[in-house]
Amino acid sequence: RGCDGDGDGDGDEHSIITCTTSAGPLKMHFHKSWSPNGYERATSLFERGYYDHSHFFRVVPHFLVQFGIGYTQERELKHFADSSIKDDPKRADLMPFREGYVSFAGSGPNSRTSQLFIAYDRAQNLGTSPWETPFGEVVDGTQETVRKLYSGYGDMPPWGKGPEQGPIRNRGANYIVEDFPLLDKFETCIVKRVASLTQMMEGDESTEKKVVEAGREGKSIERHIRVAAANNDKNPAIASAANQREQPFLTLILVLAFLVLVILLLGIRRRKMRKTGKSV
Repeated sequence: RGCDGDGDGDGDEHSIITCTTSAGPLKMHFHKSWSPNGYERATSLFERGYYDHSHFFRVVPHFLVQFGIGYTQERELKHFADSSIKDDPKRADLMPFREGYVSFAGSGPNSRTSQLFIAYDRAQNLGTSPWETPFGEVVDGTQETVRKLYSGYGDMPPWGKGPEQGPIRNRGANYIVEDFPLLDKFETCIVKRVASLTQMMEGDESTEKKVVEAGREGKSIERHIRVAAANNDKNPAIASAANQREQPFLTLILVLAFLVLVILLLGIRRRKMRKTGKSV
């Protein structure tokens, strides 16, 4: 999968979330038609920078990676992130969960707030709870970043020795940095909304075309430079012209050397004449 748009109407909104993380680049494609309420909440939080610098605090290999407790100090943003949204209807065509699906975590009906998870390769049992409706997917090529997220602390207690959510909320980033320093985190994210899948694909094709053209142009310039250098070596006329440009400089050096020699000789001759005059 990855930006394939299965089950999307052409007029449905999409968003591309491009992030840098401590483990590498991460790119996600959100589909409004998959889960309208979840899509709008997650996209808005990413747009407002809520997830920037937050940690992937629950990383369980082959199951899921969870994040979404931000460190913002903005009251309004914190209130927005903590407010719950209604569950979306489930879509049978998106089940079972597949690796790379992005969904909200929750604790009961209509409990979705800001915490999200990305499914790993053995998460097929997810999707039974009312809040587990995928609204996006990791784009092909950056799933490897998700697989590389540090998982050495295991799940949260009592299943593992990972961080607990309460201290994350109370102590913020310091709790993670001091007690779980190896956990990976987001750096920053950029959001691009598009009105339709067609518009998104056209934008991608345009960008790809520009990159290809720039690469070709760069190769063309490099080729011209190499050809010119080769011609300089092979063409006697060009080599002769280069030599002619160097000749005035060499002539000037010779003239200056001659003048210095003449001055020295004159000086020596004057000294001899003075000595001869004194002896007489």
